[in-house]
Amino acid sequence: MDSIKSRYEVIAELEKKKRSLILERDSLEDQLKRKEKDIKIMKREVEDAEEELLNFSQTMESQKETIKELILSVDESLERLSNLDRKK
Repeated sequence: MDSIKSRYEVIAELEKKKRSLILERDSLEDQLKRKEKDIKIMKREVEDAEEELLNFSQTMESQKETIKELILSVDESLERLSNLDRKK
């Protein structure tokens, strides 16, 4: 007969369950707000990444040209050193 609960115990368990359900219900709005905030942050991060990509692509040609000029400069230096070795 230990499994039989008193009316008080049943009421207490039901009240506890009700409080738990109310807390869960009330937290749903906060969860929604948190998810909306997370989405806004992610959108901002995507926008920043897209802007960074655009800036990179805009400067890429300039960087390629600069690197090309540096390679030519190194080639010229190598050629001069090679010519000096031949003259010796």
